Amino acid sequence: MYFDTMRKNILITGMPRSGKSTILKKIIRKIDHKVGFVTNEIRKDGERIGFEIETNSGEKTMLANVNFKTNFKVSRYFVDIKNLDLIIPKVERFKSNDFLFIDEIGQMELFSEKFKELVEKYLNSPNTCIATLSKVYSDDFIEVIKKRDDIFLIEITEENRHEKKEYFETLLRKIAKAKRYLSDPKRFSINQDKVNITTDHGVRNLTKQKEGWICSCKFFKENKVCSHVIALEEYLKIHE
Repeated sequence: MYFDTMRKNILITGMPRSGKSTILKKIIRKIDHKVGFVTNEIRKDGERIGFEIETNSGEKTMLANVNFKTNFKVSRYFVDIKNLDLIIPKVERFKSNDFLFIDEIGQMELFSEKFKELVEKYLNSPNTCIATLSKVYSDDFIEVIKKRDDIFLIEITEENRHEKKEYFETLLRKIAKAKRYLSDPKRFSINQDKVNITTDHGVRNLTKQKEGWICSCKFFKENKVCSHVIALEEYLKIHE
């Protein structure tokens, strides 16, 4: 069973200081099998002077620093693309049960073509990926990512970030459940614009409306998405 076109990738966007990286780090802390990297601030005497990348295995490299002298600069930070390119091979390989993560898809990282290739590899894989996405910077690469059919693009703010963290964790469980449903096609019973899915909690009824598939479950009524709709969308792609 392949899940590479399923809605299974989560992109967290928001303004600087909205808490994107903090939420991602809290989420991945609870996950055992994972591959990717986070970006940490480097401070000296209380002042931020740069950023470092830290992989899931604990390897670190400096991404940007006010004291670097390179041809790539964002604000007052000089970006060292060689450092980024050298550490990417450490997170290029992953297993089918690994959770993938990137912090962040932003202007500094996008100077690197190898980084862009890594982003596409993660998003195109059958694995679930969660990444933070710059809101203050955009280019053609970011705009294409935002239009993908296999992503959830969710904006956070300082006001809703605690609520959204719980939502992200629940959504990840829903995505995992959708994959499990897809692995057993006998769960699906289709009759034109009506579908029944046999789930862990009984039969769920889905109907097709103008805006898409509608599910009778509580989570869908509250969030306009659920494991049953995610699974059905992919099931129809496979069996159409």
